[in-house]
Amino acid sequence: MTVDTLPVTTSSLSTDEMEWQFIIDAVDPAIRSLVADIVEKCAPEGVEFFYSTLLNHPEATPFLSSQIVNDHLHAALLKWCRSLFSSTAPDLSALVATQRKIGFVHARIRVPLHVVMHGARLLKSTLRQSLFENLSSPTDLPKAINYVENMMDLAIETMSREFVRDLQKEIETDEAYRLVTLGQDVTLEREVQRAALLDWGHKILLAICCNAPPPLPLLEASGFGLWLNHKGSLLFPNTSGIEHIKAAIRKIDRVLIPSLATETPPAATRIHELQAQIEEIRFLMDDLFKKSEAFESGRDPLTCTLNRRFLPTIMAREVAQAIRRQVPLSILMIDIDHFKTINDRYGHTGGDAVLREVAEKLIASCRTSDFVFRYGGEEFLVVLVETDQQRAFRIAENIRGNIAKVSTQPTGNALSVTVSIGVAHFDGHPDYTHLIEDADRALYYAKERGRNCTVLATSELASLPRL
Repeated sequence: MTVDTLPVTTSSLSTDEMEWQFIIDAVDPAIRSLVADIVEKCAPEGVEFFYSTLLNHPEATPFLSSQIVNDHLHAALLKWCRSLFSSTAPDLSALVATQRKIGFVHARIRVPLHVVMHGARLLKSTLRQSLFENLSSPTDLPKAINYVENMMDLAIETMSREFVRDLQKEIETDEAYRLVTLGQDVTLEREVQRAALLDWGHKILLAICCNAPPPLPLLEASGFGLWLNHKGSLLFPNTSGIEHIKAAIRKIDRVLIPSLATETPPAATRIHELQAQIEEIRFLMDDLFKKSEAFESGRDPLTCTLNRRFLPTIMAREVAQAIRRQVPLSILMIDIDHFKTINDRYGHTGGDAVLREVAEKLIASCRTSDFVFRYGGEEFLVVLVETDQQRAFRIAENIRGNIAKVSTQPTGNALSVTVSIGVAHFDGHPDYTHLIEDADRALYYAKERGRNCTVLATSELASLPRL
């Protein structure tokens, strides 16, 4: 029995390997052998054409030179062509690993993906032309073309997937590094979260000792848990420490708390185990903060709210979490009423004083797990994580009420300030700009209704024209 006819157990293959196996199984070994011979004969000329064209591509020249091509890439591409179109069935795991490695290298050196696709199109066109020139059989030619194009397409797809995955990791790491303190120093953020964890620990122990009725408060739903899932994972992405903390939280919420809720009286060993897990979380969190260093606060210097340039990263990530974890998400668009009049009357110094005080009220009215951005001149955007529509509206009204109590004194005279607020709730649309547009539309109608009010974005509101 030859290698080509050995049975393959698909249950032992990865998804990528099974895709390759389906293509290989669908082609006659004789066709594969013909293609291998043609590639061996024509590949050197095709590779020469490939690189001579790319060397003249304006977006490829920063990554290529004649010396690099001659010393490294020419031989590497020849080897790739021969391994992809070998006469015998290739090793599937090695085949997948090779494509992933190429995609990773492309991402690491920042070769634009469309340049890679352009090169692949050139190579595929060259191979197709070689098949036309060397195969005269009307039955073999279409089969060979189909085989070559399927193999090339899957190879490029695998490379591109790895390229995007690696590039995304680097983007998230870069943004997380810039956001590492979220406008606060590491020591302050650490103490706030230590206090939040300690507060939950006191509440759960009190509830257990007092035999409180179920459900007992879960750590993941606490202020600390919300911070960890949203801001904490931005501060410390892809670290073993944060994964260990999440594992400890899962053990507390899914194992220890359910058992403590059913034991009367609770077993002392379970309580000690709970305390040990809390202490382990505290230790791991301290270690994470010690390893981090502030690089850029990412804050607006006047209001100390988050800079708008980080909005795409935060919004895209929170929408993805809302979809993946099936949790609610809401945002508030807030505009200071008659701000131009304030600037005209009290000057920019007075306007700045109002902006700072409004921002302070906003931050004080939100949880540490929420995100407060300065969106424009006198506009703010608040991302309320794991918050449904009704609660978001109540928070907006609370913010509006708190700001209405603000009495700034930019020139020694008291000045009352009000805001208009638009509230939007995530409806499943994967593009976060859809959610921002809903909130902006609701804010527009809040201002049209006389300002100093909160308007909820609805489907009916979306159908109304702007005046």
